Parts: sequence; structure tokens; C-alpha cells
Amino acid sequence: MNNINLKNKLSKWQENDWTIPEDINKVELSLELMEALKSTDPILRDELALSFLWKMIMEDMLEELQIRELLKLALSENHLFYKLGAEEDDSVFNRAFTILIIRWIIKHHNDKVKNDEHEILSKEEVLDCFNKVMEYLNREKDVRGYVENKGWAHSAAHTGDALVSFAGSHELAKEQLLQILEGIKDKVSICYYVYRNEEAERLTTACIELIKRDDMDEGDIVEWIRSFNELEVPKEYQLSNALEAYKYTHSFKENVKNFLRSLYFRLKFKGMSPIIINEIEVVLNNFNEFYNNK
Repeated sequence: MNNINLKNKLSKWQENDWTIPEDINKVELSLELMEALKSTDPILRDELALSFLWKMIMEDMLEELQIRELLKLALSENHLFYKLGAEEDDSVFNRAFTILIIRWIIKHHNDKVKNDEHEILSKEEVLDCFNKVMEYLNREKDVRGYVENKGWAHSAAHTGDALVSFAGSHELAKEQLLQILEGIKDKVSICYYVYRNEEAERLTTACIELIKRDDMDEGDIVEWIRSFNELEVPKEYQLSNALEAYKYTHSFKENVKNFLRSLYFRLKFKGMSPIIINEIEVVLNNFNEFYNNK
């Protein structure tokens, strides 16, 4: 089915209280919706296809085997890894919206576990999914937020949402949780783009969920915060052109400071660890030393 016909069909269902007719083959529909995530039409991609996929996953419209197959498709070269590494390219929509499908599948699995229902995924499947998502986090270069006429890409924010789901997975051990923190640190410390669409807040939410876990030590979080002091602009961006070098350094510092501020105030608002809050303040003051001394 072409995108125009699919959009018309989904719009009618949306008007009918998001009701999918009983005679619709749900597996075939899920595959159509996955393809629609590649669209540059924000209404089809975001408001319709994404929303209907959420409904199908979270309301048990697909059988467990079908959800596992959908997860395999999402993690494939046709979706999460499609043209990974490309920048300023429409392929980002496919990847950035696929990561939300992965988020919901993991959350749905977690909810089943919490409710003592049958687990959808095996531990091996969850860990394989986690490793691929972390690879995606590390390799995604297109971190644009809102794209004119095409809607949200928002890959960094969407990945933060997925990491919130993984933070709630009992299959992940402390080793994986520390990997998440390192991945977030790397993503917020880029210098080729300044985040301006609350990406820091979405990544902070993942950090908060990790800090809440009983198997995370306060000392590990403090060490992670201190490690921000060791960050620097990559050598390839330390150019001979002073103006260009300044631009990259400014972007790098802006991203790191915005993230640490988000984490600081979220922890403070929630009344969480004063030790971690104090350490963030120390690191922020180090980054802001030039202005603090004025």
C-alpha cells in the first residue's frame, strides 16, 4: 500500500477513536507501519504510524512471537542501522523513530515481568537488543531536533527514552548500567552540534532511572560525574583556524553544561543524593571557571 492510501486509512481509524477493524491482519499492518517510519511526512510518520504501532504493542494486539519478530526487524539494517553514520539525511527519521518502537517493546516486556506475567523476551534477547542500541547510540551522527517541513528527527532524545526502558530491565546488570552512563556522557559531549530541543532533559531522565536502582552505588555515580572533568574537544576539531576551534569548543561546553544543569536540578527537585548534587556543582564550576572569575 502506498503512503497516501495508508495515511487515509489510518486517519479514518484515528477519527474512529483509534479503532483498528477486527478483520485487519495485525502482522501485515505492523510491517506497513514500520515502513511508514521512513516517511518524511510528519503526520504519517509521527502522529499516525508511530501512534498505531504503540497501540498495537502496548495493548497486546500482537502475539509474543510476533513482537519478537518485530523487534528483530527494528534492529535490522533496514531500520535502526539503515544508513547509520549519515548526516543531514532523511534516513535519520527511520532510525530515530525505530528506536521508539524498541523502547516500547522493552517497556512492554518490563511491564509483563513486574506484573508476574509471562516474559516476552529472553534475557539473551534483551541483552542483544541492549548491545545494538548502545552501538546505535555511539554511531548515530545525525542529532538534529526539529527539521523544517519534515518534523521531528530527535534521535538523541528518542534514544534517551529507550534508555529509560532499559534502566527498568532486570536483565541488565551493573556492567550494562555503567555502559549506559558512559554512552550518555559521550552523546552529550559532542561539539559539532548544540542541542536545543531539550535533549538533555530526555537523557537526564534515563540517568535518574539508573540512579534509583538498588544495584547502582552512589560512589560509581560520583566517579562518573567527576569523569566529565577529563572531557575535551576531539583532536580532529582542534583546528588551526582559531575561529573554528572556538566554535567547536563553545558547542562542546554548552552541551556538557546544559546536561549537568539538567541532572543537577532534577536530582535536587526529587530530593535525591546530596553527595551527587554537590559533585555536579563542583564539575559545573570547573567548566564555568572563566565566567565565575569575572
